[in-house]
Amino acid sequence: MKDWNTYFFPQEVMEQAEAIRNCTEELKGQIENIADICRNVRKIHIVGSGDCYFISLAAAEAFRQLTGTEAMGYEAYDYFLEKPEVNPETMVILFSSSGKSLYVRKALDYVKECQGISVGVTNHKESPLGMESSEVLLTAAIGVSRTFPTKTTTSSLALMYSLAFELAKEKGKIMEEERVNLQREIREAVPRMIERIYAEEKEKIQQSAQSFLEERCYTYVGSGPARSTAMIGAAKIVETSRGHVTFCNAEEYMHLHGFSVKSPDAVIVIGNNILDHRERQVVEYACDQKARVLIVGAVAKEQNSENAVYLAPWLGELSPWGGSICAMTVLHLFACELSRLSYKDPDQPHDVNLKKVIDLLYTGPVAGWQVEE
Repeated sequence: MKDWNTYFFPQEVMEQAEAIRNCTEELKGQIENIADICRNVRKIHIVGSGDCYFISLAAAEAFRQLTGTEAMGYEAYDYFLEKPEVNPETMVILFSSSGKSLYVRKALDYVKECQGISVGVTNHKESPLGMESSEVLLTAAIGVSRTFPTKTTTSSLALMYSLAFELAKEKGKIMEEERVNLQREIREAVPRMIERIYAEEKEKIQQSAQSFLEERCYTYVGSGPARSTAMIGAAKIVETSRGHVTFCNAEEYMHLHGFSVKSPDAVIVIGNNILDHRERQVVEYACDQKARVLIVGAVAKEQNSENAVYLAPWLGELSPWGGSICAMTVLHLFACELSRLSYKDPDQPHDVNLKKVIDLLYTGPVAGWQVEE
């Protein structure tokens, strides 16, 4: 195994604060322009694969709550199969860092056929998504990713929240003061909180990670926008440590998933900054089952939580939107440490032909991510 500091995954985890600052500032004008163009849209579809699909669910929730507009997140292959109704009053946001994801491209073709408004979010201007979308958010300020996504994920979600805030103001759903405060949180407070996570929580994660190493299954629990955070956290364990994971919201855990959790398992609970009633019950239930429990964000401590580790409770100072982004960074650091302790390559699975997988997924070479033949 190489020197840990030479891997791209841990490097990019530590670049998230700056990436969010850079892209939200650089694309401020374009976001305002898209909100103006789309002020009369009646439906919003958000389409992506992998992490981009996971964050589409939180983004759709922001658009629904703040703009009062019907909004749905879709996995790109499902979108192509379902072909939901699209018309000139539909804004379809399509995520692909490379701009070459096969079914994101097919979804774009469908949106064009239906004369919908397509907004491409990509790192590459010369990609099909960058050249053929009605409007483009070029995320070059994030930088090229060379590993499983972290900074591209949190930055893209920050951009979607920023667009939701602007569109809400254009539709007359929020006042200017609220818009300014929400934008300031995403552009300024979220990067500061991420830097605080680096300073205060990274060492705590390193100290506690050994007890979570090689658990039988990692169950990630998040509700509201934090459900996307739970999905991202689960994905990073699979990608960097190849562990067994599942994810659910807190209600689903209490009704179903908790029945299968025992002492060889880990449960990771993410606060949503709206309500922590079910989250506290999940912690109590999991501790009773003698599972290892990690709590991220504003979830009140339970009396029987001796097997629990609480991280970054001060994320409760943020809105549900900002909190969902910052909690992802905590989970990225957690996955990073588990990968290091288990001597796994976090950039490329040794027992999978990653080049073949990428060739199947994309319509052309993926810039930045160098894989072994």
